[in-house]
Amino acid sequence: MTSVLDGKRAVVTGAAGALGSAIASRFVAEGVAAIALVDIDANHVQASAESLRSQAPDRSFEVHEVVVDVTDHDAVLARYQEITAAFGGLDISVNNAGIVAPSGRIHNVSPEDFRQVLDVNLMGIFNTMKASIIAMRGAGGGSVVNTASVAGFTNWTHNSPYGASKAAVIQLTKIAAAEYANDQIRVNCVSPGTFVTSFHDDLPAGAMDGVLARHPLGRFGETPEIASAYVYLASDQTSWVTGTNLVFDGGMSVSQ
Repeated sequence: MTSVLDGKRAVVTGAAGALGSAIASRFVAEGVAAIALVDIDANHVQASAESLRSQAPDRSFEVHEVVVDVTDHDAVLARYQEITAAFGGLDISVNNAGIVAPSGRIHNVSPEDFRQVLDVNLMGIFNTMKASIIAMRGAGGGSVVNTASVAGFTNWTHNSPYGASKAAVIQLTKIAAAEYANDQIRVNCVSPGTFVTSFHDDLPAGAMDGVLARHPLGRFGETPEIASAYVYLASDQTSWVTGTNLVFDGGMSVSQ
């Protein structure tokens, strides 16, 4: 049976996190020939790579571990040149690395926290998207998928740096889609609602009840199902789709 990403060469940033590792796992399951896992934490990215290799021991595919700070423009371009050379090209780029700031109303947010979130969530995506577009231009095109959030177009109080950064990612995606359509590079983004991670394990009972109530389907998302949105946008099934923000949020945005 043919899988939808057979033979594709992909890179995923934030690959050691809950969503990034789920995306990488789905890409392997869907037949990628090569995948580069990009993260700032060497130990975690190594563990993610080992997990991928054990996932499909009978299938031949390349897994590269890439440790880089996505906010470092020159280092990102250098690493992506290495990835492209090793793979012989690049078909899919998932720009997923991101952080959140400490919760607080705007008058309590430090400029340092605000700037750090913008550096990672916006400039980091700019850097990795730029690097992948450079690799794809003149090489037949490809698919770029950025991670945005429903926080980028709904009202999430006490989280202004994150919301502002994700709103910018959505707009950056649309601009890039228009700029590189002639190069056959499709640029889209995914806006997840709240999904379950290990972060929630440390919260007191009932801490997420109010957030859960904002999801009409009555539950939080699971990373494997959210990863399916990335498979869809990365695949040739969406060869006529660009500039789209695919909302994947259990109805959260329509309940605002």
